[in-house]
Amino acid sequence: MLDTYQAKLTLYATHSAWSEGDIEGVLNCYTDDLIYYSNASATGDAPLIIHGRENFRLMLERISGAAESMSIVDFFRFGDDNVGRATVQGFIKHRVTRHTLTGTFRQEVTYRGNRICQMREYHDAARMRTFWHIVSQDEIIDRVLMSAC
Repeated sequence: MLDTYQAKLTLYATHSAWSEGDIEGVLNCYTDDLIYYSNASATGDAPLIIHGRENFRLMLERISGAAESMSIVDFFRFGDDNVGRATVQGFIKHRVTRHTLTGTFRQEVTYRGNRICQMREYHDAARMRTFWHIVSQDEIIDRVLMSAC
């Protein structure tokens, strides 16, 4: 059975890899059949749910291509139910506009063996949606202005 130390180490490794831009390092911490859930989707219509590590990779690559990001686990608690609960601090900076969103979010992490099989993230969905809306609009404006030169 997984102990608190190993569970914490796995989650810390995930955030460390993400902060270094190492998507393969992030993915190595997850099972192939991972389920990822986030209450903050780009459209805000429904939560974002991703099935499978390869689909998760696509999401990570899109985010990484658009922004640089860093996250660090601030608090972690592991229960007998093989679920870790964490508070994470982080930032995301859009590569083109340089707009930055900082904040905290919660994670519920379910483990199978030493890997994460389910990740549930809870963000301030309105702030996240607004950030992505603003940077996409500003990027469009920048492209129009640059093409006029």
